Amino acid sequence: MTNPEVPVPPPPPEEPGTDPAPGQPEPVASEAPATGRWPHLLERANWVALGLTAAATVLFAVRYFADKVDTGHTQRDGWAPLMISGVLFALSLSAALLRPFLLTTKRCALMATAATVIFAVGIVTIWQIVAHDMETSTMVGKPVNSLAATDKHLEQTLGKAYPKFRKIPTGLFIQGAKFSSPEEVEVNGYVWQRYTDDVPETSRGVTFPEAPDGYDLEQVYKAKTTDGLTVQGWHFNLTLRQKFEYERYPLDKQNIWLRMMTVSAFENEVLVPDFSSYPPWRYDNVGLDQDIVSAGWSPYYTGYSYLGHKYTATMGVTPFASNFLTVPELYFNIGVARKYAGPLTGKLLQSFFIAAIMFLALFVYTKDDKKNPRFGFSTWTAISFAVSLLLVVVVDQTQIREIAGDTSLTYLEFFAIAQYVVIMGIFANAIIIGSEAEVKALEWRDNLLPTLLYWPVLIGLFFAFTVFVFAK
Repeated sequence: MTNPEVPVPPPPPEEPGTDPAPGQPEPVASEAPATGRWPHLLERANWVALGLTAAATVLFAVRYFADKVDTGHTQRDGWAPLMISGVLFALSLSAALLRPFLLTTKRCALMATAATVIFAVGIVTIWQIVAHDMETSTMVGKPVNSLAATDKHLEQTLGKAYPKFRKIPTGLFIQGAKFSSPEEVEVNGYVWQRYTDDVPETSRGVTFPEAPDGYDLEQVYKAKTTDGLTVQGWHFNLTLRQKFEYERYPLDKQNIWLRMMTVSAFENEVLVPDFSSYPPWRYDNVGLDQDIVSAGWSPYYTGYSYLGHKYTATMGVTPFASNFLTVPELYFNIGVARKYAGPLTGKLLQSFFIAAIMFLALFVYTKDDKKNPRFGFSTWTAISFAVSLLLVVVVDQTQIREIAGDTSLTYLEFFAIAQYVVIMGIFANAIIIGSEAEVKALEWRDNLLPTLLYWPVLIGLFFAFTVFVFAK
C-alpha cells in the first residue's frame, strides 16, 4: 500500500530588499512594483525629480553661457545654480539607472558609490572655476590704465578745481613681495617721479602712509630726460599692514596695495601714473620684476587706481574749512593668487586618512553577539575612538587659524566642520548600537545603512560647503 504524496507547500515569497542566494539570479519579484508600495512611489518621485532637474540644468546652462563675463573677472559668475542643478540631475539619473529603491545590497552600494563620485567631481569642477578666475575686481578704488582715463577720473572727482592742480608723474617697479604675517606684507622695489623745472624741491618725493613702522627710501639716481624733464628715483623697503580676506583659503586671491601721497600734503598737487615709462598697460605683470620673489604666491595682475580719503584735519597746513577738498590718492595694486596645490593636497590627504579610519570603524559596530568578542566592540571604546579623532581635527583647525588670523571661517575649516558632523554621527550610531534600543534602519543588514551613507554624506557636505564659500 502506497502512501499518497504529501503536497509540498510553496516557498514563502521573498521579502523586498533581500539579496538572492549566491549564484542565483535576482528574483523578479524584488524589482516589480508589486513587491511593495514604497519602492514604486519612490521610483516615480525620482522620475519627476529627474525631469525637473534636467530642465533646470538646461535653463541654467543657457543663462550661464549667454551672460557676459562681468567686469573684473575672467570667468562667468552664474556657475553656482548650474552646478547645483547639474549635480542633482546626475544623482536622479543614477537613481533611475541603479534603482536603489529595491533595497538590495548591490544596488544600494552602487548608488552610494555613484553619489560619492558625483559630489567629488562637482567639488573639483568648482576648484577649477575659482582657480582660473583671474579677477581684478579686488583693486582699490577706481582703476585707471591710461593717461586719458586718469584725466577723466580726476576731472570728474576734482571738478572745476582740477586745472589748478599740479600733476606729478609717478611710477613703481616691484622686485619682491612676501607675507610676513596674516596682516603684514613686505614689499621692495623702485619708485620714481618726473618733474618740470617749476616743481619746487619741497614737492619732490612720495610718501607711503600705510607703512606703520616707517620705511627705507634711498635715492639711487637723478637725471635729465630727453624731453627736458628731471627724473629722480628711490629704492624702498616697506612693511605694509593691511586687512586681507582668507575665507577662500587656500584658493584665495589677495590684493597688495601701495598707497601713495605727495610730500607736500594738502596742497594743490596730485600724483598721476607715469604711463609713458611702461608698455601699453594691461592688467598682467607690468611693473613687476620677472624674477619677483613672492613665496607661496603667484602675481597675476598689476594696476593703478584712485581712492579719495576724507580727512577731518588739515595737518596744520591750512585752517580747516567746511569746503575742505579731498584729493584722490594714487594706489599701485598687485593681485596675487596663492599656490594652493601644497596646502590643499596636504589637507586632502589628512582628511582622507581620518575619513578612512572612521569608515572602517563602522564595520566594528555590531549587535551580533557572535562578532562582538572578535571585534571587542563596546560603547566606551566607541567614545574613546571618537574623542581621539576629534582632537586630531581640532589641532589641525588651530593650525589653519594661525595662517588666517582673526578672519572668519576659512574654506579648509569647513572640511573640519564636515568631519565633526560625521564623527558625531558615528558616535551616536555606536551609542544606539550598544544600547537596548531597537532602530530598524540600523538593524537592517547589521548596521549596513550608516556604512552605505557614510561617503555620500561626507563628500556631500564638502560639496555643499564648497558651493557656500565660493558662490558668495
